[in-house]
Amino acid sequence: MKTDDLIRALAADPPAEASPMRRLFWLAPALLASFTLLMATLGPRPDLMASLGDPLSVMRFALTFLLGLSALRAVLTLARPEQQRGLFWPMLVVGASATGLWLWAWAATPAEGRQMAMVGKTMVYCLTTIPVLSVLPVAALFALLRRGAVTAPLRAGLAAGLAGGGLAAAIYAIHCTEDSPLFYVTWYGLAILAVTLLSGLIGQRLLRW
Repeated sequence: MKTDDLIRALAADPPAEASPMRRLFWLAPALLASFTLLMATLGPRPDLMASLGDPLSVMRFALTFLLGLSALRAVLTLARPEQQRGLFWPMLVVGASATGLWLWAWAATPAEGRQMAMVGKTMVYCLTTIPVLSVLPVAALFALLRRGAVTAPLRAGLAAGLAGGGLAAAIYAIHCTEDSPLFYVTWYGLAILAVTLLSGLIGQRLLRW
């Protein structure tokens, strides 16, 4: 049987045990382990509850969680040989929203305060901790994809990295004390991008049939 015929057969009659929704169960303990690691090492920011009253602070959670969730949807689809068009537009919407928020913050911040707001005091923690927290979630998603029928290994790897990186950033936001979009859109974004690109390279090799 040719590969194309096999793919069409899998799409027409996928086995019940191949349902990615069932294997998604393993993502929960991976996220819990990342959360536990953060709490045991860095801990939550002292004024976490008070910060939730600030819309700009809340956007750290909203943007990263929505990015991770939309990328997770793409992972579930890419784990099967089905119609795969339009998978990334929800992530583009989140990215456009983050960019708009960054531009607004740039305009609203006095010129003399922009560099301080962007660099912040925890840039290094941000760029190192988010990738570390993403390791287990991304690994769980790769396990899901490996047991699926991936036909686009690069895209699947990128989606897994984007989902794991986004969710890890949402966990890191519990600790982060930087509330300016100039900071978190920039550095959360770069950390997530690094995880995404690395996962794409790994996926291109690991998820190939």
